[in-house]
Amino acid sequence: MTGNEPRNEPNNETGNGPGSATRSQVEVSTDEDWKNRVKAEDAAFDQQFGAKEPASVTTAAGDQTRSQRDQSAMRAETARREAQPPFPEPSFAGLLAMLSTQAMVALGLIPNPSTRKAEKELPLARYFIDLISVLEQKTAGNLESEEAAALEESLHTLRMAYVQRSKETA
Repeated sequence: MTGNEPRNEPNNETGNGPGSATRSQVEVSTDEDWKNRVKAEDAAFDQQFGAKEPASVTTAAGDQTRSQRDQSAMRAETARREAQPPFPEPSFAGLLAMLSTQAMVALGLIPNPSTRKAEKELPLARYFIDLISVLEQKTAGNLESEEAAALEESLHTLRMAYVQRSKETA
């Protein structure tokens, strides 16, 4: 048996006993409001994460099809992305600047972008300074002279700022 075959069960609703030839019929009703909520949630999910192949489904109220909504959402997302400035070309200087900036935020030299307040978190600052130090050790002899000089200057400046901020807390 596959489980798709009709079952021959007795009909106890009509008072007929086991083995009766009369079957009760099951009435299937749907809740249109529930269906519409599921379709709306599905469309929101597709819009947020992008549908691989938009399905064309028209709601009971005759709204625009899902594929039309998906296409318009994709066009809006593409326009939003094109309006944003492109990221700079990845470089060693960019990596150094990113790590140095994080260390300066943790030292309280630059306001935290989330809180817009200068916050001193010395353990985090030390972590970023140590990361830059690891970068210096691992790239020794492989950097151009300008890159090596920038790395050395950043480390020296951050270490001095760390010592100064540490004395302020003590």
